[in-house]
Amino acid sequence: AAAARKRGAAAGLPVKVTIGVACPIAGSSWFVDSWGAPRSGGRSHKGTDMLAGYGTPLVAMYSGTVRVGSHSLGGRQVYLYGDNGLTYYYAHMADWASGLSTGKRVDRGQRLGSVGDSGNARGTPHLHLGISVQGGSWVNPYPTVRAVC
Repeated sequence: AAAARKRGAAAGLPVKVTIGVACPIAGSSWFVDSWGAPRSGGRSHKGTDMLAGYGTPLVAMYSGTVRVGSHSLGGRQVYLYGDNGLTYYYAHMADWASGLSTGKRVDRGQRLGSVGDSGNARGTPHLHLGISVQGGSWVNPYPTVRAVC
């Protein structure tokens, strides 16, 4: 059963695709593989929740261009369209870095904002991290962050 669960999107991306990515949290964090876990409204979890102290810096996993926004579920969020063809989704942020705006280029390791509990994460500061191949479906970020954090 465990092997079947790790096929496809649940298996994440091969290491060769994520070479050079940085840990999205510049500080201590704690996380487990919760890909596919049930969520409200019949949804399933399509990311990795990385618990960290409120206000811990969040940084760009790769160089690219950002889109900032807000949503009732994800709260303050950033989509980072990496130069490596991957999209990195940061949700539940406390704030955005000063001057960060849609269309801005960022460098790997540049501050994007801070860990928070916005959206439907009230009371539990964490980063919901999603990763997708640009134009594709979400894949499990756990293997990637386990390797780099």
